[in-house]
Amino acid sequence: MKKNVFQKKKNLDQLKFNDPIIHIEHGIGRYQGLTKIETASIESEYLVILYAEQDKLYVPISHLHLISPYFGITEENTPLHKLGDNVWNKEKKKINKNLYDHAACLLDVYAKRSSQNGFSFQINEKKYQCFCKEFPFKTTLDQDEAIRCVLNDMKKSIPMDRLICGDVGFGKTEVAIRAAFISVLNYKQVIVLVPTTLLAQQHFNNFKKRFHNWSVKIDFLSRFRNAKEQENILKKIQNGDIKILIGTHKVLLKKINWHDLGLLIIDEEHRFGVNHKETIKKLYPNIDILTLTATPIPRTLNMAMTGIRDLSIISQPPKERLKIKTFIEEYNPILVKKAIVREISRGGQVYYIYNKVQNINNIARKLSNLVPEANIKIGHAKMKKSELKRTMNEFYHKNFNVLVCTTIIESGIDIPKANTIIVENSDYFGLSQLHQLRGRIGRSNCQAYSFFLVNNLKKITPDAQKRLYAISSINNFGGGFTLSNEDLEIRGIGELLGKEQSGHIQNISFSLYIKLLKKAIKILKNSTTQPSLENLIKKSDVELYVPSLLPSNYIFDVNTRLFYYKKIANSKNKNDIEKIQSELVKKFGKLPIPAKNLILISKIRLLTEEIGIVRIKSNGKIGIIEFDTHNSINTEYLLKLFKQEPNFWKMENSIKLNFFHDLKDDYTRLKWIKNLLKNLSKKTI
Repeated sequence: MKKNVFQKKKNLDQLKFNDPIIHIEHGIGRYQGLTKIETASIESEYLVILYAEQDKLYVPISHLHLISPYFGITEENTPLHKLGDNVWNKEKKKINKNLYDHAACLLDVYAKRSSQNGFSFQINEKKYQCFCKEFPFKTTLDQDEAIRCVLNDMKKSIPMDRLICGDVGFGKTEVAIRAAFISVLNYKQVIVLVPTTLLAQQHFNNFKKRFHNWSVKIDFLSRFRNAKEQENILKKIQNGDIKILIGTHKVLLKKINWHDLGLLIIDEEHRFGVNHKETIKKLYPNIDILTLTATPIPRTLNMAMTGIRDLSIISQPPKERLKIKTFIEEYNPILVKKAIVREISRGGQVYYIYNKVQNINNIARKLSNLVPEANIKIGHAKMKKSELKRTMNEFYHKNFNVLVCTTIIESGIDIPKANTIIVENSDYFGLSQLHQLRGRIGRSNCQAYSFFLVNNLKKITPDAQKRLYAISSINNFGGGFTLSNEDLEIRGIGELLGKEQSGHIQNISFSLYIKLLKKAIKILKNSTTQPSLENLIKKSDVELYVPSLLPSNYIFDVNTRLFYYKKIANSKNKNDIEKIQSELVKKFGKLPIPAKNLILISKIRLLTEEIGIVRIKSNGKIGIIEFDTHNSINTEYLLKLFKQEPNFWKMENSIKLNFFHDLKDDYTRLKWIKNLLKNLSKKTI
């Protein structure tokens, strides 16, 4: 695959000269590299942004939190804002309103769910441990953590709403099965909602196998069941005989009278439409909900990332699992033949995905002529249900080796011998679809191969380029969660409670929007005030008049310096800073004085935010501290200082403090300030 066709920059340190960049205060400009500027004999490094009319903005490295890469649809033609112009200010106001509306909606959803009275499940440890021992594999650490979180949720009286994100074959089903077991032990019924009839059948088989030592009645409801069977199932649900029901969205259309429903498990939520989900909310407002997905849709992921919904990620693959080798290629019959022959010659099976039913027979004939030694059959959703069921069973039992099909196999078909997938016109598929399709192979310890074919690499759309780049650059081990973040950047994020996409979010990038949204939610929980975008990510103003940078003779490469500047700016605590410091020493040697200053000032800035200091300024003789009105300083310690050193301190007003000092050098001064803030932050016992 040609890298330049699918090139995508994700971080500031990957920027190239003239790439579009966004400053939250000034809008979109173009990156012009880093430069050093000396003022009052103090050297500092700045990131340079070019705006319209050749105006340049010099951004101190301490303000990198205000900057993000810009992901426009056509980055080459990105319009630049004019410095000081009102266009960006108007856009910011719209984004701000959208942001707080979104935050308010999220909080409303959370409040409604939290106010519901759910069922507090009890766990019979003896029976539960006995059930766990029957699992034939060793659970991974991620699985163990996900199971622990689910059981803790179920014990609470607030209804559970947890999302389990893990790639196909990583053990999500076992997490769900254990939750179902707890539900059944508490005499509650379980419904497992799946997107396809084939997946319903497979889950039915898996659940039956796991519960074979326990007298638990399990059944499934889909279009494969006739009218009489369906009627009988509904009766057994009503009288409580069926404890676990597995079904497709058809279940939502049935008037089911549950004996005592306690748990809803939704597999592959992205396959259900908005209307289906609204139906689920209305039908089951106060039961526990557990969602399983390899690629959570943007709306779902957004809720999880903003803390409204609980999230568990299973990113560890089972032992002996090999990475799937992925290729993005232009369609070539020789390539197709080689791929199929290689697979069937080792006794394996092939999925050939062609998503247009009207032409699928022609494709099968074409493949038969191309690879006469292959045994080929067709599968798609418009076939008679009995015929489709027979075809899939035959493929499962290896009666033929190439299945030409639509995306009907996208979810849940587990066929260990199928280890090659070929997708025609892959540029027309969504990112989560591509990931799900690839997940159908590689279910054993055999090397698996996926081929995503397009007619012409040069003529596909920019969005398709990004999707294909994403699927090829992220492997199948835990890639679903990463791909969802890619999908958010490519598609834009959906409004939480509606069906429309939001253009405002694309204007500032998803990652920045999420950062702002988290802050907005936190603010709205405690106040009705709505600070501006700038104030949402504003950091304390720390001005200490010392050189604080990574010198070019210490780290020569500009992008590497930018990487560490951004990493330091994003640090959340002292441990983060110290890890970065260790990494720098390990890679580049002993820190020079300006780099030591940079690390120390970063720790000072974190302390100011912890205490509630909006500004601290200090030169060699005098300093000023301005407190936020909502600060958390140790007033007892401050009063003690005033008493011990009355000439060193002067309160200008209720929030402004002057201090006087005469220390031997700058580094000593920085350490003195850090220790002062550390003591100010300590709470009295």
